[in-house]
Amino acid sequence: MSLSGLVVVVTGSRRASELARIIISFGGIPYVAPTIGIEVNQGVNEEAGSFAYQVLKEKVDYAVFMTGPGVYSLMSAARNLGIEKELIQILQQVTVIARSLKPKDALAMHGIKTNIVPKDNTSKGIAQLLRGLGIAGKRVFILWHGSYSSELKTELEVEGAQVFESSTYMYSTDLKENGAQILKTMGYEYIPPEETKVLKLIEDISIANIGAITFTSPPAARELFKIASQHGLNESLLTSLNRGVIVVAIGPSTRKALEENDVHVDVMPTMYKMGSMIKSLCDYLDNEGSPKMQKSF
Repeated sequence: MSLSGLVVVVTGSRRASELARIIISFGGIPYVAPTIGIEVNQGVNEEAGSFAYQVLKEKVDYAVFMTGPGVYSLMSAARNLGIEKELIQILQQVTVIARSLKPKDALAMHGIKTNIVPKDNTSKGIAQLLRGLGIAGKRVFILWHGSYSSELKTELEVEGAQVFESSTYMYSTDLKENGAQILKTMGYEYIPPEETKVLKLIEDISIANIGAITFTSPPAARELFKIASQHGLNESLLTSLNRGVIVVAIGPSTRKALEENDVHVDVMPTMYKMGSMIKSLCDYLDNEGSPKMQKSF
């Protein structure tokens, strides 16, 4: 099982160095060009603190955590307000849903058990999960990641739930200093995004210098096309990705974001982890006869 010298793009920022090492361990050549960073909202401590107090005040039935940095920001605010222990105690008594393993791990660091990680971690999948649990008359708390969608709240309210939401950061094509500090404190070996590198990546994709491209979050995919569109390169990028590059998505929500941009996803692992993602790419390469595989070498 080997990538056999295939050039594999890393578009994530938070764990870019880690993914690059995994690619090397499988015999590939990492091409690191992050497309996304995070920017902490102004007044983040006030907003996170308000959300924490709300969790303590209201009778919580379900708590949904979309992302690891969001968990970290919430707990940091609670600690500064002197209510961290109380907040943890409350969350230990409710049904906790983590969108993926990242927020699950972040919650575990604070002694909070995750009850459910949905197989379909899109907003639609989470809504379907909660409907199955019975949410009429229930209070649902949602701590969002950087890409907010009203779809989830709307669907839950139709089912009779009372929904409370908050977000502590937004995605950005720059990695702002305040966002970088959160990632550093959480132990991420982040690499900040640079638009010039992304434009060079788009150029290399168009001239067939790239074998495969990995996406570990929906925003990483969306921001790539946002930058391409700003420079009139959207159509050429789409054509190149669909004709000559193996496109790899780490999970359903990331695949959905790519498909929304008309990109065909070739590889998605059954376990939504980086190591499994690269193993799945190796399996794909072993499947001789794939047109994209032939064009990638």
